[in-house]
Amino acid sequence: MIGAAIRKDVQLLLRDRGALVSLFILPVVFMLAFGSMFRFGPSAGKPEPIAIWHVPGDPRGEAIVASLGKAEGFVAQPAASADEVRRLVAAEAVKAGLVIPPAPEKVELVIDLAAPMQVRGPLQGALTGVVMRAMSPIPIDAMPAMVEARSPPGIAKPLAGISSFQVTVPGNAVLFGFFISLTTAMAFVGERRTGTWRRLLAAPVPRWKALLSTLVPYFMVGVCQLAFLFAVGVVGFGMQIAGSVVGLVVLSLAVVYCAVSLGLLFAAIGGSEKQLGGIGSVVLLVMGMLGGCMVPRLVMPAFMKSIGMAVPHSWALEGYYAVLVREGTSLADLAPNVGVLLAFGTAFALLGLALFRFER
Repeated sequence: MIGAAIRKDVQLLLRDRGALVSLFILPVVFMLAFGSMFRFGPSAGKPEPIAIWHVPGDPRGEAIVASLGKAEGFVAQPAASADEVRRLVAAEAVKAGLVIPPAPEKVELVIDLAAPMQVRGPLQGALTGVVMRAMSPIPIDAMPAMVEARSPPGIAKPLAGISSFQVTVPGNAVLFGFFISLTTAMAFVGERRTGTWRRLLAAPVPRWKALLSTLVPYFMVGVCQLAFLFAVGVVGFGMQIAGSVVGLVVLSLAVVYCAVSLGLLFAAIGGSEKQLGGIGSVVLLVMGMLGGCMVPRLVMPAFMKSIGMAVPHSWALEGYYAVLVREGTSLADLAPNVGVLLAFGTAFALLGLALFRFER
């Protein structure tokens, strides 16, 4: 009886093309879009063009152009005049420009000062360094290194050659992985509407088994969904696994358990399919945003980071980031993340069971 109920739910889900698209195809589209927009490192592609103008024959201007040519990630785009540089930046044809008047006037860095700091800051700092390198009275290459970047003790070494997809794949996997909870809740509402749930309760099986038979198929689908998304990340986008593969699997199982348990809670407190579709989608998107699936938690204000720890998405994402980016991450290193996800899932399940009305 339970096996037949599980097979029935799996067959119904496989026939629901909308659910399959939202669970499997849509995340891949988002991975491709986000990974292409936020490319960096070895996958950066063409260098960033920087509009530049200087008086012909001016040694300072020629030195800055040469310094810009040596800077990784930039290429000089000569402009006909200073006003042309400003026009290109204002029209967003380039992100920044340099206007180099004759000495002793200051070099003008043309950039939109209203741009977001996480976009403007690195660009402004890098171009300021390019200018200072060119104008230094002592060749920078001849001076001893004054700064050396090191990770603090307790933080594992990052994987070499990280691409943007290495970071965007887990974010989208967590965001859309939790959408199985909405699909799970919709299944309960649909079975109540069609009378299937009442017939299942009339069968000679304990109610907990009837409930489990509805949840198990969606747990299986959730596992397949994450396996599919990470396989696409590895095969299609060149994503690497820096840590333990076993740790990645265990963490994914904990994520699916938490998501399906959240689906039970949605089913317990939800109403119609229309209500669940509207409210549930908003709740999941807000949780994903707070958890860092859309905006990295690193750039969030302190109070937003604290709030983010109250949703399972942040714990899942931190675990994925560790196992995919930091070399040598083991299952023991992921134990806190797995434990918190299991705690979230158990809390969702217990609350869902307490509120679930079998006879609705």
